[in-house]
Amino acid sequence: MSTSRRLSRIIGADGRTVILALDAPNFMVDIAGVDAAVAAVPQMVAHGLNTVLVPKGIAMRAWPSLQGVGMVLRCDAVTDLYEGSVPGTFIVNDALDAVRLGADGVVIMAFPGSPDNVEFQLQTAELYRDCRDYGLPLIVEALPVTFVGKDPSHKDPKNVAGAVRMAAEFGADIVKTRYSGEPEDKVIAANATVPVVALGGPKTGLEGYLAFVRHCIDSGAAGVAVGRNIVQDPYPVAKVAALSAIIHDEASPEQALAIYNDLAK
Repeated sequence: MSTSRRLSRIIGADGRTVILALDAPNFMVDIAGVDAAVAAVPQMVAHGLNTVLVPKGIAMRAWPSLQGVGMVLRCDAVTDLYEGSVPGTFIVNDALDAVRLGADGVVIMAFPGSPDNVEFQLQTAELYRDCRDYGLPLIVEALPVTFVGKDPSHKDPKNVAGAVRMAAEFGADIVKTRYSGEPEDKVIAANATVPVVALGGPKTGLEGYLAFVRHCIDSGAAGVAVGRNIVQDPYPVAKVAALSAIIHDEASPEQALAIYNDLAK
């Protein structure tokens, strides 16, 4: 199967995508809502979900719930599960694992500018070569220096844009990265040569979060890859429907909120 055909399962025909990130078990202790969200994937697909991002265990155990949706295999995990800042990662799966699981693509983290930057580059380059051998799209989650940084430079859109471009030049078909919510975010997608997907987003109220997603799309993002802002929402299916309305139907935050409230009844 070609890379292009698999990409079409990850990104919709309109060039946009709603990705549900279910890879929390590889990175943190707090995985509340993940298993319930896995079971609800078929309902989410009916309301606009394009793709799920999963670790190997979920892909193996929950495949009945993952039919009819694009699936991306998480190929790395945190080096210290109990350190919430994600101090580093190591490879736990490869492209052949993804093929065996029936995945449509793979994802790996990279931290340009970090002390381990060379290792991240080598990991990305190796995974890229394997992906091309098997016709798999490669998603790189590119973040300047660290996953969680106290230094504002880690969230500076210009620095993020640099990390995104590096990932694209290393062969990423899609780049997942951080958006700040500021007008300067437009430089991120403008600097990329492949689709850019905004990760997660701020912990905020529903209206504020929908406004953030609208901002990301208006700033050039092709979609979002969301974990806790979906799985820990009281009505995760309604949340997916609201996000899909913004991303696929150009809804305003107010229109998306009305969709959410209607489904949350």
